[in-house]
Amino acid sequence: MSTSVESSAKAVDSKMRKRAVVAAGMGWGLDGFTWTMYGFALTAALPVLHLTTAAAGWVTAVSIVASAVGGVIFGALADRFGRVRVLTWVILGYSLFTALTATSQDGAQFLIWRVLEGLTFGGEWAVGAALVAEYARPENRGRALAFVQSCYAIGWAVSTTAYLVLFSLAPPEVAWRYLFLVGILPALVALYIRKTTRDVVQIPAVKVDNKGKVRALFAAGQVKKTVFATLLGVGVQGIYYSVFVFLPLFLKDERGLTVVGTAGYTWTAIVGSFVGYIASGFLHDALGRRLTFLLFFLGSVASICLFVLTPLAGPEVGLVIIFILGFFASGQAGGTGSYLAELFPTNIRATGQAFAYNVGRGLAAFGPLTVGGMAASIGLGNSILLVGTVGAGLGCIALAMLPETRRKNILEDVTASPVNHPAKEQR
Repeated sequence: MSTSVESSAKAVDSKMRKRAVVAAGMGWGLDGFTWTMYGFALTAALPVLHLTTAAAGWVTAVSIVASAVGGVIFGALADRFGRVRVLTWVILGYSLFTALTATSQDGAQFLIWRVLEGLTFGGEWAVGAALVAEYARPENRGRALAFVQSCYAIGWAVSTTAYLVLFSLAPPEVAWRYLFLVGILPALVALYIRKTTRDVVQIPAVKVDNKGKVRALFAAGQVKKTVFATLLGVGVQGIYYSVFVFLPLFLKDERGLTVVGTAGYTWTAIVGSFVGYIASGFLHDALGRRLTFLLFFLGSVASICLFVLTPLAGPEVGLVIIFILGFFASGQAGGTGSYLAELFPTNIRATGQAFAYNVGRGLAAFGPLTVGGMAASIGLGNSILLVGTVGAGLGCIALAMLPETRRKNILEDVTASPVNHPAKEQR
């Protein structure tokens, strides 16, 4: 008796589906927690480590490139050893290296720990997104993945709270170390995920090494999708990094805000980001991938212009503007997980998502590098606006070359692999 994997997947216990979403959401939220604390720590770490803003741009760029390499490696491992197992590995990795960043005594050590953190950080998104995409029903895959993406905003909110508390209790020159040290806490979550969550399918038992999986991304019929999915990754993350890596520094130096003021405006951006992620998920399921991305790309450029060119004359104006900025500049990434999952077949899905997202992230690293390098000549705000606009333009080019995939059956290509029973222990 033969039954399609898609039909079997729909019958999967709803409890397991929820656990998959929770696992990926926690992983991505904690990823957001450890990554966004970097922007806050920079405001105090730069003078202690004798780094310039341009040097900070280089550190950011190199660590993002490292995340691209790590993402491809861990994505291929997830296609070989399973989503859940590799998800726990990467959470343990980025937790450890974030905490070790607190021990940095100079710029070289700071760079080393950020590179190692980037290697593991890069794998989390693609692995978790593949897990949820395979559990989600086609008609609501967009909102399921957007919810996972929205957890990044929750992690950002936690790091903002930690920043406010630690920088209020300790001098800035040591508070940034405590902030990074808190980054060890996500390691505890990895144990919970490993114990409670299972993969929805077993990948067909074909012995293909990691290099073979990467080569498969460039096979006839797949290469176009791989190239332009990667370009989409460049655009999405170019927008995000151009705005949010330097947001605390912009609020402090360009707007003259205190620690409390910076935290208040950041929280407002976080609320806007969360709402933007959730809204984009519903729009992706209702309007389709390409139109929703286009609307958010255009909104991102408009909101960056509004944010950079409008002085924060008062909170009644500034808070509204930064909410809109968070809504569009973060929300534009909300459909990335569902769209990339639909562009790659199951046996190379995690590899493909990791490649497109993380190589895209590696190329997008030139965004913070450009912002940091041009800040002295044209100003930090204008640099952010320039890079964000270029990112949106690249994203629009990618959309023009990629197909619409809304409600696509993404498990139909798996015909010989059984669905894991939720009760079975994963080896």
